[in-house]
Order: sequence, then structure tokens, then C-alpha cells
Amino acid sequence: MNITAATKLLAVIGDPVRHSLSPVMHNGWIADHGLDAVYVALPLKSDDPVAAIRTLKGLGFTGLNVTVPHKEAAALAADRTEQAVANVLRWENDGALSAFNTDGAGFIDALAETAPDWRARVKRVLVLGAGGAGLGIGQALAPHVDTVHFANRTISRAEAAAATLPNGRVLRWDELERGFGAADLIVQATTLGMSGQATQDWPIANVRGSAILADIVYRPLETEFLRAGRARGLVTMDGLGMLIHQGARAFELWFGVKPDAKKARARLLAALGA
Repeated sequence: MNITAATKLLAVIGDPVRHSLSPVMHNGWIADHGLDAVYVALPLKSDDPVAAIRTLKGLGFTGLNVTVPHKEAAALAADRTEQAVANVLRWENDGALSAFNTDGAGFIDALAETAPDWRARVKRVLVLGAGGAGLGIGQALAPHVDTVHFANRTISRAEAAAATLPNGRVLRWDELERGFGAADLIVQATTLGMSGQATQDWPIANVRGSAILADIVYRPLETEFLRAGRARGLVTMDGLGMLIHQGARAFELWFGVKPDAKKARARLLAALGA
């Protein structure tokens, strides 16, 4: 494409972002709609990520996706925000920075695609991880279920996440076997199982046969968590679903256009060699 001074510049920021498929997804959608824009992956290492995010406006960025570990900093950097964690930023015409969280809504979009009857079958949710993605997912699910339990290796983070919800609860990490047995939906929202990261021996044998397993990791596409669930015949959802649907909502916030999720999945599977 011909990049000019009028070309909109967007990026995903985080540490690390080399693994991110967001540029493949968003540049594909940009081409689909003939938009004058380009999307890149931008590693952001900073002792003051709030200040670093604010300076990106001066470099010409009009919108950002935000991933680990900067989602809280993104919300703090914004002039207007919906939540305490954000995964989408947009610079407005007046120069103000707006923050949004599309993680939760994107997860629900993907869940409805995987299990259209999930509202009838899910009453108890277990979210593994209490970072920005886990919190966003838990907050989105909370109005539709009886309880949302957060389990995190650092229990104070689980307690902080649970405290944001009227039906939020805490599950100790050493009580995972009990928690897996009680949940109707288990969401793996940590980096465990991601390529190059540590793995965990999940107690999948305890999971009831009607439960749904979801993993937000997409490298590898089939994590040990999902492989163990599929071996038991459980309904499972891989990380591409949430990536695509949270991204589609971000794209609509930036451009006012709803992109094609199916085209994105085909491109991402090709990029993964799947």
C-alpha cells in the first residue's frame, strides 16, 4: 500500500507482542474495506507505561490495542474510560484519549458462536487468572450467571477481581480440583500453556461432562488445557474466537465498520499453519 501523511496508524502494544496475530487480522480487514490505514505490532517496555502511552499520540497513532502487561496503564492514561482495565484506545478529534474494554464482549461473542445455548447451561463460572483479560471476561459474564469464581496464583489479585462483582468469589489455587468439578464454564485466562511459557497440570478429570472449556491462548492453537478437554469429549473454545471478536469490536470503534469474523479466522489459521 502507499503510506502517506494521511494514513491512519494503529498498533498493538505490549510486552511481548512478537507473537501477536493482530496485524494479520486488522490489516486484512483494512484491505477488505479499502481503508487508508496500517496496523503494526509495537513492543512497549517502560517504567512509566502511562506516560509512554500518552506520547504515542505525538507519533501519529490514532488507535491502539493493548495487551499484557499494560491494560491497567491504558485505562489510567486515558481521559475517558469505561473500566479500570482497557484493551482498546482511541484518540478523538479533540485530542482526548478514550479507553474501552472489548475483551469481555468479544469473549461472549465467541462463546455464543461455539455454544449457542451457553446461557441455559452456564450458572457457575471459574476464571483462571485475574489480569486484565480475566477481569474483563468475568465482568461480562457476571450479569448472566449465578457466580464467577476467580483463581489466581497471587490470591490478592483474585480477591481484587472478585470484589468488582456482586456475585464474584475467590477460589484458592490449591482448591482447583474442587473448583473444576463445580464449574459449568472454565476460562483459562493466564499465559500458562502459551508457547515458551510454563504449563500447568489442570485437573480436567474432575470436570463435569456438560461443562465448557475456553482458553484465551492461541499460540499454540490447541493448548494442553484444551487437548485434555477434547480428549474427554467436552465442548471447547480456542483463543482465536476471543481474539477475533474483541478485535472486531475494536475495529468498529476505530472505523465505524463491522468487519468479517469468518474472513479473519481463515487468515489467522493460515498464519498459524493450521
